[in-house]
Amino acid sequence: MRCVRGAARAMVLLVALLALLSSVARAEVPSDGADSVDITEQLGARVPRDLPFVDGRGRHVRLGERFAGRPIVLALVYYRCQGLCSLLLGGLTASLQTLEWQLGRELDVVTVSIDPGETPALAAASRDGYLKTLGRLREVGEGNGWSALTGPSSSIDALAAAVGFRFQYVEGRRQFAHAAALFVLTGDGRVSRYLYGVEFPPRQLQAAVFEASGGRVGTSFERVILRCFAWDPASRRYHLFLTRYFRGAGLLLLAAVGGMLAALWRKDLARSRA
Repeated sequence: MRCVRGAARAMVLLVALLALLSSVARAEVPSDGADSVDITEQLGARVPRDLPFVDGRGRHVRLGERFAGRPIVLALVYYRCQGLCSLLLGGLTASLQTLEWQLGRELDVVTVSIDPGETPALAAASRDGYLKTLGRLREVGEGNGWSALTGPSSSIDALAAAVGFRFQYVEGRRQFAHAAALFVLTGDGRVSRYLYGVEFPPRQLQAAVFEASGGRVGTSFERVILRCFAWDPASRRYHLFLTRYFRGAGLLLLAAVGGMLAALWRKDLARSRA
């Protein structure tokens, strides 16, 4: 009897879990507007620098003021989201924790709310929480490599259109339906790479930032290693491709062997003439 009751309880919990997951899925992508939620890659597109936003301190700024010549990891989220947005920013933070490159030195992070009703205080609280997770308690605030912005619908829509990010507000749920992705920009604000999902392996993020920087970041050894990584459009991930280096090493080896054989042949020829 106890086994039957235990199995029944397990079944009830499983059904409840499936119902919860189903409700979350419906909240993220509404059935009546699925076509309006997507990402259209626009590699090389330039992000408008003059879009007006408000930073975490309540100051009115232009988006271009957050570009410091370093690669930028851009995230379009809304700060009160406890679902997909939290997973996305949590995955980014986890990757940054093990990345040797630092915010404000090799790369910058810019988060922009897609909800025009959110406040600068909410943006600052969200950013500071992730900075604390990174162990940067003394660097909480602006100028630390992580900017959290809010702004009007006109600025949000223009930025989203520039990077190909299509989202939709779900009436009655007070939620936004959107996809999960990070946008890696060059230092002057051009779209360099899209990273999809909510988990970002450090080497993948590092390779994307390296590409966006034009190979200017990292040590000499890191640059050599990262040049072995290439983007695979099919899997939308970076993969280690050593073919080009193997070819180079093979040619060098062939040249060395050929040179050695030529030297031996000349030496043998000289002996035969003597």
